[in-house]
Amino acid sequence: MTSEQQTIGASGENDAKAFKAPSFTTPMDSHVIEGKTHEEIECCSPADELNNLLPELDSSHQETLGPVAYIFSSPTFSFPMDSHYAEGKTQEENEDELDNLLPELNTRGNESYITKELQKRGCLILEAVSDGDTESLKRLLKEIKVISRYSKSPSEDFLLDILTSKDSGKTCLMKALLNINSNTPEIVRILMSFAEKHGFLERFINAKYTEENYKGQTALHIAIERRQLLIAKKLIEKGANINVRAEGHFFNPKDKNGGFYFGETPLALAACTNQPDIVDLLMEKEPTCVTMQDSAGNTVLHALVTTAEESEVQNKFIIHMYDKITRNCKHKLEDIRNNDGFSPMQLAAKTGKLQVLKYILSREIKEGENKVLSRRFTDWAYGPVSSYLYDLRDVDTSSKNSVLELVVYNQDIDNRHELLTLEPLQTLLYLKWKTFARYMFFMSFLQTFVYNITFTLLYYEPHGEEVMKARSQTDGVLEIIGQIYTFVWALYLIILEGITIFRLRPSDLQSVLSDAWFHFLFFIQALLVIISTICFVIGVQEQLIFIVLAVVLGWINMMYYTRGVQSLGIYSVMIQRVILHDVLKFLLVYVLFLCGFGIALASLIEHCPNDDVCRRYNSFRMAIIELFKLTIGLGDLEIQQESKYPVLFLGLLITYVILTFVLLLNMLIALMAETVDDISKDSKNIWRLQRARTILQFERSLPVCIRNKFKLGKMCNVGKDIRFCLRINEVKWTEWHNQVTCINEEPELLKLNTVSYSDLRHIDGLDHHKQNPQITIQVSPLHMETRL
Repeated sequence: MTSEQQTIGASGENDAKAFKAPSFTTPMDSHVIEGKTHEEIECCSPADELNNLLPELDSSHQETLGPVAYIFSSPTFSFPMDSHYAEGKTQEENEDELDNLLPELNTRGNESYITKELQKRGCLILEAVSDGDTESLKRLLKEIKVISRYSKSPSEDFLLDILTSKDSGKTCLMKALLNINSNTPEIVRILMSFAEKHGFLERFINAKYTEENYKGQTALHIAIERRQLLIAKKLIEKGANINVRAEGHFFNPKDKNGGFYFGETPLALAACTNQPDIVDLLMEKEPTCVTMQDSAGNTVLHALVTTAEESEVQNKFIIHMYDKITRNCKHKLEDIRNNDGFSPMQLAAKTGKLQVLKYILSREIKEGENKVLSRRFTDWAYGPVSSYLYDLRDVDTSSKNSVLELVVYNQDIDNRHELLTLEPLQTLLYLKWKTFARYMFFMSFLQTFVYNITFTLLYYEPHGEEVMKARSQTDGVLEIIGQIYTFVWALYLIILEGITIFRLRPSDLQSVLSDAWFHFLFFIQALLVIISTICFVIGVQEQLIFIVLAVVLGWINMMYYTRGVQSLGIYSVMIQRVILHDVLKFLLVYVLFLCGFGIALASLIEHCPNDDVCRRYNSFRMAIIELFKLTIGLGDLEIQQESKYPVLFLGLLITYVILTFVLLLNMLIALMAETVDDISKDSKNIWRLQRARTILQFERSLPVCIRNKFKLGKMCNVGKDIRFCLRINEVKWTEWHNQVTCINEEPELLKLNTVSYSDLRHIDGLDHHKQNPQITIQVSPLHMETRL
C-alpha cells in the first residue's frame, strides 16, 4: 500500500468528518493540504490519481475505501482556485537534485525524461512565486530555459506549457497574484520579462483558467480582485485582454454563498469592488468594454445593481460608481437589456434595490452633454414648491416589463410597499385611481352587490324542502333570468380569477395574504354557484349544500371592497392576517385535542339509558358537540355514572377544559393581540399594495384604445430629446423653514448669476423681461428661480 493510502486509512473516521464539515468542498484559497506532495497537487489530476489508487486497494483494506469514495464523489468544486502550502521535498533536497541535472540531460536526453524534469521545475516555480522567493525563481527560469533546448517542441510553446498547470490552466503569474506579498511586484516583473523575452508574453498574460468552476478567469481578474492597481496597469500596458469573461460556476453562483458574482468582466469586477482608478483605466483603454455583456446578458450597470445590498455604505459607492460610468460612457448603456429583458432600472425594481432604484428614477444631471441621461427635470421652483418632470419610459404600464408592474406583482421581494412610495410610482398610482380606477371599483362593487342579492333571493328557502319543490316546478321568467344571470356571472368570475391566480402563482401564506386572498375566495364562490346550478338542473337535492356555502362566501367577499377606503382596508388586512397566522394554527391544534378526548369519552360510556345527561356522550359525534360547548363555556362538568370509570371520565373532562378553555383560547387571544400590534404598522403598507394591485388589474381589463385615453403624462421637449413625462409638484417645507431661518442681510452675499443686488433695486419685472429675456434669476438663500 502506498504512503498516501496509509495516510487516508490511518485518519479513519476523522477524515470523513473533515470532508463533510465545510460548506465549500473546494475553497478558493486553502492554506493546508495534508497527505499529498506538491507535485501531486499541481501536476496530477484527480482522475489520474484515482486510476493509480484503485488498483492498489485490496479486500483487506475495505475500511479505507469509504472515505476515498466520498472524497471523489461528493465535492462540488473538484479543484481549489489556489493552495498555499503542501507537504513535499525541502528546498535543499531539490537544489541537490539540480546540481546533477545537466550531466543527466547529456546522457539521458530522451523526451520523457525531459518532460519529467520540467514538470518538477514547474511545481518548484509555483512554490517560489507563492513564497515570493525571487532568487529561486530566477534560477529555475534559467534552468527550464536550458532544459527546453533538449526538447523537440517550439521553445515558446514548451516554456508556456511548463509555466501553466495542465489541470486548471493556472499560470505561475496567476499563482503569484493569488498569494500577494512584499515581493509580488518583483515576481510579476520577472515572469513578464521572461515571457516577453521568449515571445509568449501576450499568451502568458491572457491565459485563462480551464477548470469549470473558475473557467475564463485571467491574471487581470485576479490583480483587480487583489486591488493591485500598479500590476493591473502593467498587465494592461503589456496587452492584457480587457474584454474577457470569467464564466465559471464560482462566478455565477446559484445562491449567495456559492461564489461571487461580479458581472464576469474586469470592468464589472473593478466597479463592484469600488476601484474607481481601475475603472477609469479600463474605460480609457477600451471604451467599448462598458457595453460588454456577461453570460446572463448583464452589463456593468446590471452587475452593480445586483451586488447592491441594504447597506448605506455599500449603496453609496454603488450609486457613485453607477453615476460615474453612466456619465463617462458615450453609449446608451441604460438601454441595454439582459437575457431576461431587463434594463438596469428594471432589474433594480425586480430585485427590490430601493436606494439604487430611487437614484435612477430621480437622477437629474444639469450639464449640457449629460443632461440627456436625466430621468427627472426641474421645470420651475418657487419657495418650497418645485415642479419636476419625471420620464415615464419603462416606468408606466405602457412599457414592457414596466417598473410599476415589476414592483406590484413581484412576490420575491419584501419591500414592495417601500418601493411604491418612490416617485413617480406613488403619484402614478394616485392619478390612475383618481382618473379611472375608483369609478371602475365602484361599478365592480355594485355588480357584486347586485349579484349577491340576486343569488340570495333566488335560492333562499325559509320553509324547507316543500317550498323548494314548489319553486323548482315554476317556470317564472324572473327566476329563469336570475338563474342565467348568476350562472353567466359565475363563469366570468371563474375565468377572470383563474387567470389572475395563474399569473400570481402565490407560493406561501404571505403572498396569499398580500396578493391572492380574495381571488381564491371569489374563485371558490363561483365554482360553488356552477355546481349548485348543475345540481338544480339535474334535480339533485344536495344542491342546497353548495347554495349555502356560495351565499356565505358571496357576502364575505364583499370585504374585498373595503380596500377602497383606507380605514376599512387596514381593518380588513388585520382580519386576514389574524385568520391565516393565528386562527388556522389554533384550529389545527384544537382539532387534535377535540378528536382525542371525544373518542376517549365516547369509549367510556358502556350502556346509556334514556337519560339526557348520558346521551350527550354516548357517541363520538355527540361527544364532539359537548366538548365544543365546554370550550366556549356553554357546557358543564358532571360525573357520568353510566361510564365504566366515572372518576376517570370527570378527570378527562377537567383536563380537556384546562388544555382548551384555559390554555388554548387564552393563548389564541394573546397571539391575536400580538399580531394586531405587530401588523399595525405594516397593515397600511399592505393595504396600499392591495389597492395598487386592484388599480393595475382594472387597467389591464380595459381595451387598448380606452387604456390609451387614460394614459398619464405628456410629451415634453427636454433639450434635443422628446420625452413622455409626468409633472409632479413637490413641497419641501422642512428645507424651506431651515433656509428661511438663516437670514443674512449682507448685500454682497446676495449675488446672482448675471445680476448683482444693487441692480435689482432698479428692476421692474415686466420691463426687465423685455430688455433681458434670457436672464435666469436665482436669489439665495430662498432658491427662488424664475425661468424667462
